[in-house]
Amino acid sequence: MEETRVIEVKRSILAANDEAADAFRAARREDGTFFVDVMASPGAGKTTLLLALIEELRRRGAGEVGVIEADLESDVDALKVKEAGVASVELNTRGVCHVEMGMVEMAWEAFEGASFDWMFLENIGNLVCPAEFDTGAHARVMLLSVPEGWDKVMKYPPMFAVVDALIVTKSDYLSLNPDFDLEALKERARALNPSLEIFVTSARTGEGVGELAEWLDSLRTARLA
Repeated sequence: MEETRVIEVKRSILAANDEAADAFRAARREDGTFFVDVMASPGAGKTTLLLALIEELRRRGAGEVGVIEADLESDVDALKVKEAGVASVELNTRGVCHVEMGMVEMAWEAFEGASFDWMFLENIGNLVCPAEFDTGAHARVMLLSVPEGWDKVMKYPPMFAVVDALIVTKSDYLSLNPDFDLEALKERARALNPSLEIFVTSARTGEGVGELAEWLDSLRTARLA
């Protein structure tokens, strides 16, 4: 009987991606760009919160900010960001459910040498695949909206386990969703990730946006040092 060989394709792909991510992260540290990967399911409010956060960071003198807008097909979110006066590149993945380093590098090159103090990646709306792929970011955060329900922490534990912060969005809906158990969410999420930072926010009311900006600013100082 011929010898059977098992090829670990996934491991090989992820290893190559991780190597490229480490190199990209180091290069951005050298040029002073703090790169943040923002992940969430569709409709969690990524773009809306991101614009509120950028406005707060600018108020605090953040410097130049750019956004890589990843989407399966459209440029709807990228146009919203550009209309707000923020440099943006649309990254169409053509159906791919996550962002890989090759995509990030192409998007970065599309800025044509512009300098940034902050760069945000609005990742594909998905709580599964993006958790597995290192995008070269210095920080990874995830959004979970109140209308989605707190039980996503039990359904998608890998995402909660790999991020630096959980950002609960649309907190103004808490009174309309009595089934959303915020304390149970915090307890379960920190069981998966003891160092997890948790912010409760509303882009509509401004709740928690200042605290989130302050934390990110401190993290930028620490991780670019």
